[in-house]
Amino acid sequence: MEFNTSTGSGITPNPYAPQFSPAAATTTTTASTFSPDAPPFAPSPGPHAPPFAPSPVPHAPQTPQHHPEIFVDGHVPILDGSFNGSGDASVHYGHNSSGFEDGFHASDPNSQHHSGPHQEHSIMQGGRGISNPPVGNEEYHELHTIVADGGDRYGVSAVAFDLHQELLWMGNQGGHVTSYYGPGMQKYSSFQPLPVGTEMRQVLSIDNGVLLLGNNRMRCSERGGLTIFDFSGEDMHDMQVMTMVDPTTLLIGGHQDKVIEFDLNSGQQVNLLEVGDPGVAIFRHTNRFICCGDTSGQVTLRDMNTFKTEHILKAHSGSLSDFDVHGNLLVTAGFSTRRGSLAVDRFLMIYDLRVMRAMAPMQLSIDPMFLRFVPTYTPRIVAVSQAGQFQILDLAGVMTPASMAIHQLNTHGHMCMGFDISTSCEAFSFGDNGGLLHLWTDREEVLYNNYSSPTEFADHPEHLPAMSIVDPLTPLASIPMLYENCHGPLLSDWPEDCMKYVKRRMPPVDPEILASMKIVQFIGYAPNPRVKKRNQVPYRAKDLAITIPTSSTGPTSTVPESPGARGESPRWYMVPTRYRKVEIKYTKLGVDSFDFRHYNRTNFAGLETNIPNSYCNAMLQVLYFIEPLRCAAQSHLCEKEFCLTCELGFLFHMLDMSKGENCQASNFLRAFRTIPEASALGLVLGDHEEATGKVNLGRLIQSWNRFIVQQVHQDILEPKEEDSEKKEPEEPEPPKEVEKTPIEKMFSSEVTISSKCRCGKETTKETNSMVYGLNYPDISDPELKKKQYSFAEVLKSSMSSEQVTHAWCEDCNRYQPTTQSRKLKSLPDILSINCHLDSERDQLFWQAQEEKMPNFVPWDQVMKQKEGNSSKPSSSQSRTVRPCRYGTQCTRSDCKFSHGSQDKEQTTVLSSAEILEMSLQEEAQAHWLPCGLKMALVDGHLKIEGLPEMEDVEKEKPSEEWAVYELTSSVCHVQESRLGGNLVAHIKGGIPYHKRKEGITATQWYLVNDFAIAPMDKLDAVQYGMAWKVPCVLYFSRKDLNKRHDCQIHNPISEKVLFPEASLSSRVLKRHITFQPLAAEEMPKDGDLVALDAEFVTLNQEEAELHSDGTRSTIKPSHMSVARITVIRGQGPQEGTPFIDDYISTQEQVVDYLTKFSGIKPGDLDANISSKHLTTLKSTYLKLRYLIDRGVKMVGHGLKKDFRVINLFVPKDQIVDTVLLFHLTNKRMMSLRFLAWYFLKLRIQSDTHDSIEDARTALQLHKKYKQLKDEQEPDEFHKTLRKMYEEGRKVGWKPPDE
Repeated sequence: MEFNTSTGSGITPNPYAPQFSPAAATTTTTASTFSPDAPPFAPSPGPHAPPFAPSPVPHAPQTPQHHPEIFVDGHVPILDGSFNGSGDASVHYGHNSSGFEDGFHASDPNSQHHSGPHQEHSIMQGGRGISNPPVGNEEYHELHTIVADGGDRYGVSAVAFDLHQELLWMGNQGGHVTSYYGPGMQKYSSFQPLPVGTEMRQVLSIDNGVLLLGNNRMRCSERGGLTIFDFSGEDMHDMQVMTMVDPTTLLIGGHQDKVIEFDLNSGQQVNLLEVGDPGVAIFRHTNRFICCGDTSGQVTLRDMNTFKTEHILKAHSGSLSDFDVHGNLLVTAGFSTRRGSLAVDRFLMIYDLRVMRAMAPMQLSIDPMFLRFVPTYTPRIVAVSQAGQFQILDLAGVMTPASMAIHQLNTHGHMCMGFDISTSCEAFSFGDNGGLLHLWTDREEVLYNNYSSPTEFADHPEHLPAMSIVDPLTPLASIPMLYENCHGPLLSDWPEDCMKYVKRRMPPVDPEILASMKIVQFIGYAPNPRVKKRNQVPYRAKDLAITIPTSSTGPTSTVPESPGARGESPRWYMVPTRYRKVEIKYTKLGVDSFDFRHYNRTNFAGLETNIPNSYCNAMLQVLYFIEPLRCAAQSHLCEKEFCLTCELGFLFHMLDMSKGENCQASNFLRAFRTIPEASALGLVLGDHEEATGKVNLGRLIQSWNRFIVQQVHQDILEPKEEDSEKKEPEEPEPPKEVEKTPIEKMFSSEVTISSKCRCGKETTKETNSMVYGLNYPDISDPELKKKQYSFAEVLKSSMSSEQVTHAWCEDCNRYQPTTQSRKLKSLPDILSINCHLDSERDQLFWQAQEEKMPNFVPWDQVMKQKEGNSSKPSSSQSRTVRPCRYGTQCTRSDCKFSHGSQDKEQTTVLSSAEILEMSLQEEAQAHWLPCGLKMALVDGHLKIEGLPEMEDVEKEKPSEEWAVYELTSSVCHVQESRLGGNLVAHIKGGIPYHKRKEGITATQWYLVNDFAIAPMDKLDAVQYGMAWKVPCVLYFSRKDLNKRHDCQIHNPISEKVLFPEASLSSRVLKRHITFQPLAAEEMPKDGDLVALDAEFVTLNQEEAELHSDGTRSTIKPSHMSVARITVIRGQGPQEGTPFIDDYISTQEQVVDYLTKFSGIKPGDLDANISSKHLTTLKSTYLKLRYLIDRGVKMVGHGLKKDFRVINLFVPKDQIVDTVLLFHLTNKRMMSLRFLAWYFLKLRIQSDTHDSIEDARTALQLHKKYKQLKDEQEPDEFHKTLRKMYEEGRKVGWKPPDE
């Protein structure tokens, strides 16, 4: 292979790149092909062809001439392409072995000093840049040129601007990556993600890190360098490029016939897409197509959803060097085959994607190798040559001095290998094979992104004060020490035989404090009796007399008077704070002033309790943390107005998007109240039932669990049945097996129920069971009372039970004793169990089994020990011991009960050590409920074995015979007699949830108490003392559950939801239509602007309490419902015209239409008499969800309340709230009416509110804000706001009367 220039310098080929013959340049396809006419003359060939040019030796001493030719022994040059974070092409070079200085170089950018803009130009190492002043009247000028990290050994192979932070990424031919912060090019992080010598093909930034692509592997790292995941496999070879088609889906392609579809949430390959030879070397995508460039010089346009070929554009006869897409324009640069070799085309081929036709090509003065659009007011594109020249062209054909100017990089003779443009279009970045990184900008103070996230920097180390080694006064403890990093024993360590690690228990609360305590929300307040020293707790409870009367016939209980006096359960003070019922405290600002983060410091979302029937919050959270169920619910969408599965999917989407912010299940509970089956089962509670607490929440949530599983299964099944009914065949076909729903696949198990009469007749019936209930043995018999049952035995007898009942026998013609038995034919993947601990007998059975476990301390004994009298100290500690229930027949060697007479108590004196030992036993007590199960079906018989501890579950591996289940969640009833208690959930957060929320791969148990969420110990999920915490629902899941089911979300919401729809009202006329639907070309795109306003009505009035001192406190807030939603266009020729103006039909009783503030009148929401465009809430909700999913920005006034009532979560970066735009810190919020009068000189809301008028006003205020920000300095804008507040104070915050 030769590289012919005037100096005749040689080129070393890349041994890893495939070779192609000229015959391979012609490709025959069945799709439509477009090829422009050949240019009128042959342009001079250039010295480059990425991604298809030979790889030169790094630091080639010769400078390539302007028009050299490439000869590869009569063949097409060796191909080796890669792309940067925006999909840019770059050339890769030889592979050498050398080390780098790894590390996370993150420090405060203000502490670094860089060269000024007027210093002399030079090249320096170590990340210190040189600034050059602009030359002449050029728009862009060189700001910095630095030697990249490792640039003395390897050339730059990929450059990319970070799409989320002010960082510039560089990858080199040695597999090293370095990021630079800001225009000062301060080194931020530097690490080695790929093996030394492995070329970095592309750097692509995502929200929580960067994706780094090599030849045969891809790594996802944090911006500081820590690895999130690493991906490689047999399909990963000769990879060149990757692109994001949505926030969770990545496509990876290269010189092979397949493209890998990769899911970032799960970190796994989910699909393998066929593309055929010669593969994919360049990726771009629009809102319609995925554009794939290959080595034959053509661009294939593929469908975004199916990846099928739609069109083929034959751009160049040789090969393709680069192309870019913007709007409806596609521009390519490449090579032509001339005399058996490749020559650079000095024409840019331009295509109009609306008509799929080639436009007139554009001639250049340089050899184009890289192309990038610069989206401004006119379509401009930047063409870069490998010699370091670039030209900014106007595709509209406007010839200006700037478009004719040719800019030259100071590459010192090296070739340009990478190019990228920041999203703000203020900065260009170039990398060459000499290891130099160039930054060009159009201004001195440059931003890479318009809205960047803050970059996290390392804290400055704190220097400790010096201490002399002979200083006898300074304590050694003043120097902190990280014990986990210290290897070997410390001098202060005690010998092992002299130590015993114990947990020091907190002393019991003084009964005098409990008796005078006043509970406010969940915090108790009481006067200090001053009997103990402040902030001092003794190490031993020495000389403390504790009397524990445990007999039911013994002395009066010493339970403090305070809980009973407050009307609470006598045991309510035993309940830990985090388990108690949490309530929202309302102020005049509603819930806005309530600090939810005090209760939830995780990134998981809690659910509020101020909605009717919110008792099911715990179960909703349990269902959300089942990954396949969550994906199935979010992938479901039907036309049914009140579909619980659709609403469940919408709720799960909100919980997914929220980062620790509380959510509401108002729309789900609204649909839940309309389901007839729920009302028939008594699951819909009235306000009086919830307020009085007379409902058995444990029994209620178990019925709700059985109902919701069956209801979701039915909701998913109904659309399939309707589709089968629509397709009626002309001839009858044999019945086909109905496909199982995802719920059926997860929860269902096939059961055979057989009934056998005494006469011998046996009947069988096949059915499915999704929820199992526990049936406990009757231990009233003293012999059975001694027997110890395992949980596995009870579960087995409940799942495959056999009982004798009276049933009608057709042969005997009368009722006969019939043996009914249940046998399982298959095992479920999720074992849903209702504990059925409703009766006292069943609770005593569970408690008895826990008492028989080793090292168990009864709750009665523990709590009465805490209530013991501690007034008189003595040298020994005495307690009253309850007689053992088994008397002299007890066989337990460690039994702590008395074995004397059953009629009288005995007093036993215990030492402090025995009391301490009992306390330790309480904290490390065993549990009857296992952490996991092993289940198998052997010859039709069910086998179940318990796995007591978490470690046993982790060690156990599933096999073909045995299925291994782990406890993943449980719902328990925290009992309180006065208000019925509350329901909480123990949930194991899996790896997929922590990846989405925390960005880590971990598992953790959480206690979910409505909107209070906190990590907890894993044993709390299996320990139940039955004194105040009673298990209700248990969920055991297979360990390989996620692998057995589809865990991908197939978003069913498409642009069809914005198409015109019929009104529910038959009286609506065309002249009453106040909006114009979007046309096909107006469909919203990412970043588009719309204005929104909503109006509401009241369903329930606010309940408040007026105190004797005149203060007023809200007991229950008013229940609002959305009545009208208006969305108007924010740009385009029809700016300000509504495309959504829906009145929401409601079946619930409206107590106040709020006509003065909403403009809604009685009858507007009634489908029988309304003349408005009436729709369902679900229909309008889908329209808003589609706009949000597309990345549309919402402008409005007070949008936080609007989205709260609509029950919709919108990311903060998509909300533009005018109430915050014109607001000063610690000042009042200004009304829309006042802002319109002050800034726009408009008078609105004179008689009533109109959502169209309010939305247009908010849009105009947003434009006014941008105008003021552009015209004024920050200080001047601040003065403008201060003048506004001064004027508002003068006029009473209202526009003055005309």
